[in-house]
Amino acid sequence: MMLSSDGASLVTAVSEGHAGTISRDVCPLCGSKTRSPFRAVERGGSTYHLEQCSDCGFVYTSTARFDTADHGDLAKLYWRFRNRHHQIRRLIHLHLKPGSQIVEIGCGRGELGYLMKDDPYRYTGYEPASGLSRFGQQHGVHIVHDFFKPETAPPADAIVIDNVLEHVLDPQQLLADAVKTLNGGGLAVVIVPNRNDLRQMVPSWRDARHWIPPDHINYFSMSDVRRMFAYCGLQATPFGFHALTARDYRYFARAVLETAKISLLGHNVYAVKPKPSETGAMQAR
Repeated sequence: MMLSSDGASLVTAVSEGHAGTISRDVCPLCGSKTRSPFRAVERGGSTYHLEQCSDCGFVYTSTARFDTADHGDLAKLYWRFRNRHHQIRRLIHLHLKPGSQIVEIGCGRGELGYLMKDDPYRYTGYEPASGLSRFGQQHGVHIVHDFFKPETAPPADAIVIDNVLEHVLDPQQLLADAVKTLNGGGLAVVIVPNRNDLRQMVPSWRDARHWIPPDHINYFSMSDVRRMFAYCGLQATPFGFHALTARDYRYFARAVLETAKISLLGHNVYAVKPKPSETGAMQAR
């Protein structure tokens, strides 16, 4: 995955740093310039400074690379199917009619598209990393080797943003752009790592997978996710039991907690975009 293609909404928020990096001077969610140090992380011989917005509480890195794409060697790539891919597929089947257009932003290898290749839906993935997109294309997945651009993307009945927003310069704008292309009654699915992940209690996991700049430059609490959705006129709903079957009994405890609005691991949420008639009715009340 890669940083925002044009950074248009961040023109006043970023400035050039050393080669290949930029300085992030305002909060990527609310635009506030007021912040305080959150922590410093030593990684790969470099020190990265994480800041916390004084207004909304969001945590982000003060510097970022221009390019966070994984340009891996094609010969070394392989499928990495996860339970969440199957859950997203089930959500789509539950909410959408056959023939619906699915758009995945930052689709990587295209695992979701591969799982859905025989389903009665149209799938389009966007992935700027050349090795990842080429791998999926060679396995028959419809992947556009480019950034997602709302002005050229097809109208969508489902937007999927799976473990992408933690990588991009302007996560709020990317979500807003995606929602603009979503048809009324369409499904917005977002998965991001949890800033307060229970697994942080395991130092080896925390150091290897959680606070990992420059790969992850944004760190989300559930309140951050809800605020981002609300900005787009949506209400974030945890997956809960909506995407599970009896065979997924291992995830029932997690679903119970999600139903109670408790997220111990990642944030897996979705929302249904109101139809124009529903929006008008709510505004008239």
